[in-house]
Amino acid sequence: GDQLPIIFILIDLLVMVGSILYAHYTQKFSGLAILGFFFIATAGFAILMQTLFFLNEYQMVSLKFIYGFFFVGFFFFYILIFIHIGSVIASHFTAVQIKRVTGVINTGIPIGGALGGITLVTLLNFFHIKPQSLIIVLAIACLVAFWLLRIIESRLSPVRAGTAEFRSHKTPLQELFVAFKYIIGSQLMIFMSLGLIVFVIGSKLLEYEYQAIIYPNIFPGTTHRATFFATYEIFANFAWLLIQLFLTSRIVVNLGVGASNLVYPILSATASLALFLYFYLKSTEYIQGSELIMLTLGIFTHFINQEMRGALRTPVSNLLFNAIPPNLWGTNKAFINGIVFPLSTILVSIFLILMTRSHSIKEVEQLSYLLPLIALIVSLLGILIALPQWVAYNKGMFGLLSRELFDSRMDIRTTHKIEGLKQAVEEKLNSSDPYHIIGALEMIRLLKIEHFSPYIGQLLLKSKSYEIKRHCLSTLAVFPRSNAILTYLLGALVVEEDYQTLSLILKNLAGYSTTDFCGEVERFLGHPAPEVFVTASLCLYHHPLYQRKQNIERKILARLMGDSNSPHFSLYLYALGELQQTQYHEVVLPFLESSHVDVRIAAFTAYLRILADQLDSYQPQLLIALNSPIKEIKIIALQALKKCRPLAQWDTVIQLLSDKDRTLVNESKALLRIHLPTCQPILLTYLFSDKISTQQRFEVLSLVYHQLNNKQHLQLQQDAHKSLKRFVRIQWLLKLHQSKTKSSKTHPLIAKVLQEVAEDYLSHVLTVITYLSGKNQEFFQRVNRGLLSTSRANQGNALEVLSNSGEKILTNKVLRYFEERINDIQCFNRIYLALFSEVLSVAETHYDSLLQALEHDMIKACLSYIEFEKNGDLNLAIHDKKVVELLTGVPTLVRNPMDLRN
Repeated sequence: GDQLPIIFILIDLLVMVGSILYAHYTQKFSGLAILGFFFIATAGFAILMQTLFFLNEYQMVSLKFIYGFFFVGFFFFYILIFIHIGSVIASHFTAVQIKRVTGVINTGIPIGGALGGITLVTLLNFFHIKPQSLIIVLAIACLVAFWLLRIIESRLSPVRAGTAEFRSHKTPLQELFVAFKYIIGSQLMIFMSLGLIVFVIGSKLLEYEYQAIIYPNIFPGTTHRATFFATYEIFANFAWLLIQLFLTSRIVVNLGVGASNLVYPILSATASLALFLYFYLKSTEYIQGSELIMLTLGIFTHFINQEMRGALRTPVSNLLFNAIPPNLWGTNKAFINGIVFPLSTILVSIFLILMTRSHSIKEVEQLSYLLPLIALIVSLLGILIALPQWVAYNKGMFGLLSRELFDSRMDIRTTHKIEGLKQAVEEKLNSSDPYHIIGALEMIRLLKIEHFSPYIGQLLLKSKSYEIKRHCLSTLAVFPRSNAILTYLLGALVVEEDYQTLSLILKNLAGYSTTDFCGEVERFLGHPAPEVFVTASLCLYHHPLYQRKQNIERKILARLMGDSNSPHFSLYLYALGELQQTQYHEVVLPFLESSHVDVRIAAFTAYLRILADQLDSYQPQLLIALNSPIKEIKIIALQALKKCRPLAQWDTVIQLLSDKDRTLVNESKALLRIHLPTCQPILLTYLFSDKISTQQRFEVLSLVYHQLNNKQHLQLQQDAHKSLKRFVRIQWLLKLHQSKTKSSKTHPLIAKVLQEVAEDYLSHVLTVITYLSGKNQEFFQRVNRGLLSTSRANQGNALEVLSNSGEKILTNKVLRYFEERINDIQCFNRIYLALFSEVLSVAETHYDSLLQALEHDMIKACLSYIEFEKNGDLNLAIHDKKVVELLTGVPTLVRNPMDLRN
């Protein structure tokens, strides 16, 4: 007991050095190869130590340090193996599977402990073999483990691993520095490090309590103590085994990884509180000392500190690493377990050395309740740290989904302090590289750092690059209007020659309505560039101090009398519309039928701007415009409809919710939201319809979800449940289709259609889960994309994120389906019965009728083509226009009118 703190320090110093090398080689070799090396190295160490013990026993050599050397060496390999083995297990399972299998796999630890205990008791008490002669058993166990590892390697392949593209060529110290930078930038790793520090402090204090205070008082002799430990190992590991088999996975699956991380510190706090109360009350003579109570508390604390750590804390801690990229597991585990853990142990060991310098009975008695009190405090801190760690884990798992789409986004909250940021931006602004300058300007614009407005003004005047000047002007536009900025703009207006830049300067000047600069701008009315003329005209026309507005109108009308085939003609129409003078609507009408799309769009925009106060009477024409193939015209029509009375029919607008263009969807939603009380009934009809697309359903829910009553919420869940049933049925049909011989050219096409239909049903379920859980569209998109991914790792991450969503009924069914390994058609019967308590009442002989029942045009066309392949007859009379179009390739003619005059 007296040497225990020193041994702790030696072990941890050795582990720190080993972890640096371990972190380096995880980037070069596979997880199984490293684990195999650890087993062989441990076996070699055990054989060496057995030889040394043999020589020491027969006095061939005299080695007083041999026991400490063995203890330090054994725990060095033990810690490194347990650091690494979690990564090896996790790499062969998805994030959700690992939660279920961790408990089963980890049963090997208590089973091994129990077998080791039985072996030790038998050899010690029946064969009277000395403890130091049993080290060879460790070598044999490691060699057997290496043999089993080779079998695993030949039969399993990793799901998540650091592949060749992630292999590093850095030095060990550089690898550790990379891990450190990742940790300080990751909330999860910060809280894991803090949680580990308080865990180590509490654990070592409790370990000293029962190893150095309780057990030596009850078992003074080493043989009796060794026998007790062996007996304890048998029963404790048996209890550990039961917990691993029946509790660990259930706790993790039901509570989730984040919540499960709270269980161990709560148990540790309970054990600390029990020890403190007993020894404190005993020291104050409120209770009498009892060896039975002391032994019970020692065993209870020992079990919490060792077995429950293995049954709960270690598996959950390993699961927390699922929320970081797999290629960073090795370096981050090495940093946390090889740097943070040893440093924490060294600190607590030094503390114990200082606390236990005196061996007086009074101070030992004080120590017996002070150590549990400190352990209680740090356990409570561990509980507090586990709460933000829970949140950080969920965020980390969410961040792993489709990382390539989102990593490029800058998180302003994680940047340096504002002064450091200003210094970095200033360096970029003074750079000779135009890309650095543009990047700095974009940063200033996003953060609206007004401090740089003089720099940007000078840059606008001096730069020769159009791109730099364009970014200067867009950045100045976000700052509050000031005389200083106006001075720079007017100065640039004098010296600038490029027409594009002049146009942008004039647009910026249009925002300054209180200063008279009309004389400086008026000279650009004669500029040859149409962009400059139009911008200058509108800048002057809308300026309250400019008097000759009719002159502007005449100039624009004169330009409209020119060649309508001019590439800049649409600019003049746009300018006329911005005047908003109703007397000019007749001028615009002829151009609504122009053969040039840009002229039609400009004329349509101008017409609506001119008639801004009379749009209600043109509502039918605006609805017709929503069917235009031109996106811009649809957007303009939607914007105009916002100023009209509510529509009588909303179907056309609702159909636009399924468009791929987000601008068009957002404009449609904005219109529906304005008139939500009027259009809500039709939106609800669409919501509970089977014919609505996934995107439409999602967008409709975004409008009406908070207006739904309890009955509608229930119906929403029931419809999602039906969709999940259909999803499983379609997957069964797809499996059946794939099992059939490819006798037709349409075989792969039917498979693709079935896959798309199944994905639509699954997306319906995920949409409902998203809203029931209070999540957003990004959650839906990431989870949906993850579940449909061909990568098992991505699919597992998506399932893990889904399991933390909050909604349980539908989520648990989705998790159960995706966790099932469905290898043949018969498996569907089992999973369908498990999910829905119903028999999958479909027969393989009804294959064709099941395909027909889907009422899918492409499948109908494929089945007709199969008949054509068989008998050469293609009967088009039995099909509707869409199917005929698919079979013949002749498009259906659709009238697309856009005549606002009728």
